[in-house]
Amino acid sequence: MFDLLDDQRREFRATLREFCRNEVMPGAARRDAEAEYPAELVARLAAMGLMGITIPEEFGGLGLDMVTQVLAMEEVAYADASLGSVFAGHYLGMETLRQFGSSEQRKRYLPGLATGSLRVAFALTEPDAGSDISRIRTRATAGPDGWTLTGGKTFTSNARESDEIVVFAMTEPGAGFKGITAFLVPAGADGLAFSSPIEKLGIRGEHAYEISFDGVRVERGAVLGEPGGGGRVALEVLNSARIDVAALANGVAMRALDLAAGYASARVQFGWPIRELQAIQLMLGEIDALVQSGRLHAYHAAALRDQDRDVRRAGAAAKYVASENCFQSVDKALQIHGGYGYVKESEIERLYRDCRIFRIYEGTSQIQLLTIAKLLGRLHDERGTVV
Repeated sequence: MFDLLDDQRREFRATLREFCRNEVMPGAARRDAEAEYPAELVARLAAMGLMGITIPEEFGGLGLDMVTQVLAMEEVAYADASLGSVFAGHYLGMETLRQFGSSEQRKRYLPGLATGSLRVAFALTEPDAGSDISRIRTRATAGPDGWTLTGGKTFTSNARESDEIVVFAMTEPGAGFKGITAFLVPAGADGLAFSSPIEKLGIRGEHAYEISFDGVRVERGAVLGEPGGGGRVALEVLNSARIDVAALANGVAMRALDLAAGYASARVQFGWPIRELQAIQLMLGEIDALVQSGRLHAYHAAALRDQDRDVRRAGAAAKYVASENCFQSVDKALQIHGGYGYVKESEIERLYRDCRIFRIYEGTSQIQLLTIAKLLGRLHDERGTVV
């Protein structure tokens, strides 16, 4: 993994790490308590060019790779998981346009996305359509001048803070997965309404909303990809997004390891620091192994993505391993803190709430395992082996 971090990436990480630990971390607890959206910090990330890491230079981005993007996600999440989730949400919407936008759409939107002057959200989930997107009920009806959308979405991150929203709607009722089309909808369109931010257990600074579409009209050129191709658009983009979630989980797990090691060195019981106790050493060793395992999976998947390789299996594995390992790491770090880890003033308590979502969004852990199993079956049928 660390062979991937050349001098350029190490310099990039050093600059971002200094910003995150000096400017982001100090206010993270307050923002969590107040459920405050980190608008100023998002603007600071944009000013550093970090909203367009993988956008080509011709569109004003940094033109770098996904390995660098994963590195950035780790550093931001280490400092504040809420800001990390906002950051990753930007890339989820942006990646849709980068991969599936027409030439005209890319020229129109990518420069703004690269500078952060333009934001885009990703609206896929509905009350009855989570992992099973074929159950989408939001409808888009074709007319002479464009499309009319009716229905609703839920758990749409950053929707109200965005300028555009990628919306998935059923254009061929009864066709299931093949009847879905992706649209780019202005956030200020007539007939579009937002709820108040949904109250969440963790990552409280990242706001998620319910959205309703009451006869929202968009032009024909608002389609992303091809009509009926929205299911493929969603799954392709989520393949990359799962690597981002793995990076977020790893960043939180890295912070948990640092907190556990620091507390074990400072806390004295029985006449010496508790890190001298074998029970504590076993937990510290396990956390370290869990963190390194999650990071290896994330960087491996990102490197494959940079080679334009199929990342369905690697991305699903990275998301599963990193998110599950993160939860175990934070839980063991809290155990090391004992009762002090269970109080609201403890940073570990916040990490415990923040990390739980990683096992759910962009596909639950169970969905990742099913994805991996299906791909293994295909590999075995094609090659007679899966290794």
